[in-house]
Amino acid sequence: MADVHQQLMLHGLEQVMATADSAAERRRVRWAHEMMSLENETINYLHSGFAQAALPHREPKNPLEPWVRRNGAYQLIIRPGILPLKDKIVDIGVPYGTKARLIMIYFQTEAVRSQSQVVDLGPTMASWLRKMGLSTSGGPRGSYAPVREQALRIARCEFTMRFERGSAEARLADQRIVDGMDLWRDDSDAEDLFRTGGEWVRHVKLSEAFFEHLMEHSVPLSEEAIARLKHSSLALDLYVWLTYRLHALKREITVPWHALSDHFGSESGHRVLAFRLKEVLKDVLAVYPEANVEASGRGLVLKPSKPSVAVSSVAVKLPSRLKRA
Repeated sequence: MADVHQQLMLHGLEQVMATADSAAERRRVRWAHEMMSLENETINYLHSGFAQAALPHREPKNPLEPWVRRNGAYQLIIRPGILPLKDKIVDIGVPYGTKARLIMIYFQTEAVRSQSQVVDLGPTMASWLRKMGLSTSGGPRGSYAPVREQALRIARCEFTMRFERGSAEARLADQRIVDGMDLWRDDSDAEDLFRTGGEWVRHVKLSEAFFEHLMEHSVPLSEEAIARLKHSSLALDLYVWLTYRLHALKREITVPWHALSDHFGSESGHRVLAFRLKEVLKDVLAVYPEANVEASGRGLVLKPSKPSVAVSSVAVKLPSRLKRA
């Protein structure tokens, strides 16, 4: 894709589009041109813990079991939660998929931007969906119900982030990301929570422990890149991970395919994951042209690269590891 960016500079969009021989290639050329044409960057933020270990791509076979992901010395644990209703307790599974990722990015971006635990979702659910770049369609195939469900899963689950270095261990243990989230006031029927919901309440409060951790460990991301990758959870994960890793590298490294499966996860094995990562890497490089990454037979070859967003564009205090890069 670096060649595509060079070709765009030399020959322009129309000529490069004419040489693309598939719809996927034309999409990437268009994305590359759009990213090159940006006058200002809009920054999103995500806790570095979610850059190092990903949420499930799809609902696990048993969504009520803890979700555990280990990436080297780092471990992410998500414990499913419960929802106490008027006359019963409803089990809530772990969050998964693209919508869960977009919700997490939205909550954390707004908290970092405002430097406040309280996140404003907007006057209506439709306005919130538009802010995340999602459709505002209703019905059984619309966005409302699945977004409600993923937001509820995020709100009720507990998260543990553990990083071991030598004899020291730093962690955020058994904490909810959201401290207060009252989007569903009608507790008469658990099924209605996912179908229609109750009265809209526009503010969400992040837990104090998670908010403080986030302010120390936030990773700046390109909102424009996320908007173009939002239909693929694997592409989002790869972009976030490369954004976190590349600019801090001091030398070239190769991350084996089997090690990548610890981070990205694949029920079909690391060979299938390798094939899928090679494909989505093309999309990621279209929106992150500074990424110096190659796919080899052994794994992904990572080389020191510029950040995906300019440090001068970041409006908040960066964590120490980003300042050193």
